[in-house]
Amino acid sequence: MKEYRVLKMYSEELQKDKRIYLYLPKSYDVSDKFYPVLYMHDGQNLFDPKTGYMNASWNIMESCQENPDVPEVIIVGIESDEDRSDELVPYEFTFQNGVKAGGKADLYLSFITSTLKPYIDSHFRTFKSPKNTGIMGSSFGGVNSTYAAFVYGSSFTRFGCVSNAYYYGGFFDKLTALATSSDLHSVKKFYMDVGTNETEDKKTNELYINTNKEIYEILKEKLDESILRFNIVEGGIHHETDWEKRFPEIIKFMFND
Repeated sequence: MKEYRVLKMYSEELQKDKRIYLYLPKSYDVSDKFYPVLYMHDGQNLFDPKTGYMNASWNIMESCQENPDVPEVIIVGIESDEDRSDELVPYEFTFQNGVKAGGKADLYLSFITSTLKPYIDSHFRTFKSPKNTGIMGSSFGGVNSTYAAFVYGSSFTRFGCVSNAYYYGGFFDKLTALATSSDLHSVKKFYMDVGTNETEDKKTNELYINTNKEIYEILKEKLDESILRFNIVEGGIHHETDWEKRFPEIIKFMFND
């Protein structure tokens, strides 16, 4: 049966409740196996168009259950809300309209590593070690997952960074400096991509592509090509329906060693 669970958990780190969207592999209830875990941002957009932004979702259950090549992984989606930009972006920055955002990524990631992960590991049959734990997201979620690779290697070793919105000048320089100085020896898989049509503005599309290329150029000096993948998706757009198409190949790369 295609179904997911919704939990509500209080975060001391963020001082708020968070909804958690949980998917268990189809063999979970008929086996005693243990499973790797993938933590994903924007949990409300992962499984169900009814809860997804603008009634769109990644339709991850279909990808996992209908494709026999997709590895069986417990997927834990963390809800995003009006504080999304603050919680996903590690550094403060200013949108074009003058609104300031960012700077709470460490609080958000501390919630995942210190509160959410211990709960998941104690209530479900998980492989608890970092080598079997991934984190993944799109847009600012890709920024957050990239940051996690640089700072939270003791908790995660598999990273999925999709349609990464690195291009904001307020934090890109800080992120590249961190990438340059980071020791990535614990990374087992790092996936990143960017579409050629992320927005309707040509100049912004170029910024998307160029900043992703710049991060990749830093990473390829640190990671073996067998564990690093960078795709420029021709015609790729900034939307859940596009990320749905990419998801099966991404998760196969991240978890099929």
